[in-house]
Amino acid sequence: MSTETAGSSFSRALRKRLESTRRSFYFLTRSPLATLGLAIVIFYVIVALIGPELVGGNPIVMKQYPLWHGVGIIFNPIPPFKYAAFPFGTTFGGYSIFEGVVKGARVDIELASVVVFSGAAIGTVLGSVAGYKGGVIGEIIMRATDVFLSLPTIVLALALLTVLGRYESVMIEALIIIWWPTYTRIVRGQVLTVREQKYVEASVAAGSSSLRTVIKHIIPNSIYPIFVQISLDYGNVILTLAALFYLGFTFAGPSFAEWGNIISQATNYGAAGAAMYHYPWTVTIPGLAILIFVLALNLFGDGLRDVLDPRLRR
Repeated sequence: MSTETAGSSFSRALRKRLESTRRSFYFLTRSPLATLGLAIVIFYVIVALIGPELVGGNPIVMKQYPLWHGVGIIFNPIPPFKYAAFPFGTTFGGYSIFEGVVKGARVDIELASVVVFSGAAIGTVLGSVAGYKGGVIGEIIMRATDVFLSLPTIVLALALLTVLGRYESVMIEALIIIWWPTYTRIVRGQVLTVREQKYVEASVAAGSSSLRTVIKHIIPNSIYPIFVQISLDYGNVILTLAALFYLGFTFAGPSFAEWGNIISQATNYGAAGAAMYHYPWTVTIPGLAILIFVLALNLFGDGLRDVLDPRLRR
């Protein structure tokens, strides 16, 4: 094949991909709620990328203010908008809630990204093998998947953190163990359908190896549901992270900027009822940060599902 022919083939493939992306974005923007969800997600990502640098200090640690204007604020949180330095007020311990919410965006998105993409990668590989090869190997993989899916997620994470220690690596590994089975089951179902297609049979008849067939044909045509699941699992992982930190199964101290950890400060230092009654912003503001982000992810995920399913475009 000449250089010109190769270049022309690449240009056609690139134009086809760009046109497909443009059409997908068009269908996504037809849904106002999905567009709103995407806009909010992008805003959170921007905050996670540049917010900690703008706030200053350690990007994952909140600065402590024992005194403010000569008054102790460790056990007397400042309400929102009373001082320009604390637009969201402070929480127990003398920590700025605004700083915690901004820095917490980076912490939660980074941790969720590691868990979700690692789980998706493991699940994609195992699901592809189980669906394409089948047999004893497929049965072993799927029975192991069923075992992990039958375990209560939060209980399994708590058990692993208790036995192995409250470390960041243990928390991430525990959540990956929880999340990979879902992707394995999804991918296996897709692969069982794709492997019966004519182009897969033609590839095998032409002498393509199993590995090449899986990488070139099976996975690319089975991966679209994974994108939807990833968008939904981001919110679930962040909720689980917040729950673990709220329950005290943390690898860091009270100054660690994580949304669930900020809520935990209010309930631990001020007692849950007292914090909600006398200092409601210490719980509601970080709680709203979680709620808005998770809701936006779900709205975007629903829109993405509609885009990737041709039957829903009609």
